[in-house]
Amino acid sequence: MSKLEELAKISGISSEYIDKTGQTHYTTDAVRRCFLKDMGYSTDSDSELDSNIKKLDERIWKDGFDYINSFFTNETDMSIKLHLPESEKSKIATYELEDEQGSINTGQISLSSIPIEERKLIDGVNFVMIKVNFFKQLSPGYYKLRAIIDNKSYETMIIMAQPKCYLKEGLEEETFRVYGLAIQLYALRSKNNMGIGDFTDLKAIIKLVAQNGGDVVGVNPLGASFPESRDDVSPYRILTRAFINYAYIDLKAVPEYQTSPEVQELIATEEIKNQIEHLRSLDKVDYLGVYRLKIKLLKAMYRYFKEIHLNPSKGISQRGAAFKKFVTSKGKPFANTCLFEAILEKHNENGMHNDWRFWPNNYDKINSFHTRDFEQINQDLIQFYAYCHWLADEQLKEAANLCKELNMKIGLYLDSPIGAAASGVEVWENRDLFAENMGIGAPADPMRPRGQSWGFAPYHPQKLRQAHYAPFISLIRENMQHAKALRIDHAMGLMRLFWVYFVENNPVVQGAYVYYNMREMVAILSIESHRAQCMVIGEDLGTVPAGFREYMYEHGLISNKVFFRQKDKDGTFLAPEKYQYLSLAQASTHDQATAYGYWLDEDINTFKSCNLYVNEEQYRNNLEIRNKERALLIKAFESQQTFPSEECQKDAEAKLNGKSVPEKLEYAVNKYVSRTNSAIFLQRIEDIYGQIAMENVPGTIAEYPNWRIKLTINVDDMDKDNRFKAMFDIIRNERC
Repeated sequence: MSKLEELAKISGISSEYIDKTGQTHYTTDAVRRCFLKDMGYSTDSDSELDSNIKKLDERIWKDGFDYINSFFTNETDMSIKLHLPESEKSKIATYELEDEQGSINTGQISLSSIPIEERKLIDGVNFVMIKVNFFKQLSPGYYKLRAIIDNKSYETMIIMAQPKCYLKEGLEEETFRVYGLAIQLYALRSKNNMGIGDFTDLKAIIKLVAQNGGDVVGVNPLGASFPESRDDVSPYRILTRAFINYAYIDLKAVPEYQTSPEVQELIATEEIKNQIEHLRSLDKVDYLGVYRLKIKLLKAMYRYFKEIHLNPSKGISQRGAAFKKFVTSKGKPFANTCLFEAILEKHNENGMHNDWRFWPNNYDKINSFHTRDFEQINQDLIQFYAYCHWLADEQLKEAANLCKELNMKIGLYLDSPIGAAASGVEVWENRDLFAENMGIGAPADPMRPRGQSWGFAPYHPQKLRQAHYAPFISLIRENMQHAKALRIDHAMGLMRLFWVYFVENNPVVQGAYVYYNMREMVAILSIESHRAQCMVIGEDLGTVPAGFREYMYEHGLISNKVFFRQKDKDGTFLAPEKYQYLSLAQASTHDQATAYGYWLDEDINTFKSCNLYVNEEQYRNNLEIRNKERALLIKAFESQQTFPSEECQKDAEAKLNGKSVPEKLEYAVNKYVSRTNSAIFLQRIEDIYGQIAMENVPGTIAEYPNWRIKLTINVDDMDKDNRFKAMFDIIRNERC
């Protein structure tokens, strides 16, 4: 092994990976050097490589403890590795164990009788490693352990977690069996909204699902987006994953909208009336138009809110106090988000770039003089954005509470993107914790031969551990606040992420897998899920490493099964009874074709139109494969008798060429998938109403109208339209 390979291995960079076809790919030295440079390691000479290897190899010996020590409560060995100079081995260790409330337990341990497990000579000093039991058992949570030996202090973080993430009663006994609906909130039409689905529309969907026996509503990520973005409007690549997108606020339901004279004057103007009507009538969401309209109205609402509820001369009202309490409770990450949004607004006024990496005057540095000076001068604008997020949070909370009132067994199933947008606030406020110049994506595969780059900046594995996972814990905690199930997008990122970058004149992504400490991250998920009583669904689609799904199952993470991808060894579609029980089943997801689109080759043809194939042969091969899959679909539906009638089956056989959609295809698909052994089934709303177009084409931004396509029916009309009830009647018959 070369020195470069050795440093890469220590840093978590994989030497190889196996793709979906079984082919092994080896990491090149060029990739290693690129990754290591962004991790902060010089690789220009052997002496630099030696120095970095030595530093990483010796760190734990000199620090005494590793950054983190994680345990599950069912484990018998709770010992912690302590590294120290052999001269200190005969001493007494005084230790302090501090919990999250600041309570401290102290004790002393004689080290002399503890056997030495390992030795190492460092710069002429003999170091030893021993295993010390500082505690027998702890309640789940986070602790600081400090050991003082011969006036030297050694510290580590203890994570103590229950062995499984929170699971609803009946899941471990395999008696829990529910169904619900998956929606894209932005895509909802209604007579009430302003051109984008809002939280009142969400509440209408919740009521409709509950009325039809459903227990869960799955929603796209709801984090705040970049308000001035014209092309990239992905709910996964957003300004922040932690705080709610105010574009989804139903302004009409806010007291300030209803009572502010200024707001009433604005909405009475023909200009605003026409804007709302225009935005509502579009087939695709005009995000820029929606944001500009809502910001204009929100600013008028905020002015009234300040006057009535935050007026020092009149006293802070109960509503004003609730706002103040919310801001205080959210802490520094929330303050940073509102500061970021205020700077972003000022920069857009001046025609500057919509990306902090191009901000002038050191605004790209959160603690620079210019940034802090801006913060002092623009307190009112910063508070305005806090007001917007508060309103959004309150309305999402109302939707979550409605689920409880309707006795839904789960309620809201929310979604946490795998990565932080490179241009977003998470990277801006924690630059040292990210590999800023690297991306997250996926290697090339037959369906996407150029590979994928998703526009995220990956966490630096070592620095994230050094920071005791503070931003990750905060993120999961915020995402679980109103959720009773949380989807971890691309859950394999808990173990490894495919870091990517591009080289000149080559459209195929360059990259390799970089490994993280899955044990520690899953322990955090377990702690937070039990505290929030929120289940964790791991989106385990794509290239899944060996042993990953087994580890998920062991620790109570619910697997994600997508019908169109579930194949048996002979290539046939997996029989319903073969689906893993601890899973959530769907026909397809937002990144894949709808039922109609799958039959019509919509995804394959869309990939071609977006220039995602390297050559014509790949495109033709995928068409040929899909033609075979249609025949296998018919075979699967026939075996399970999920066609509504014999005529429907004959119609499907006659339309095997994929030029038109068979009669009642959506019923055959979803009857099959709702029959599966999976504990949870989600019906995709697009399939109920026969949508063909894809919601999103991964790896594209301007090439396709991603995340914009609206449903063809108003939410207001769904309870009168027989299609919703008819589909849920079928599902209920299969699930109950």
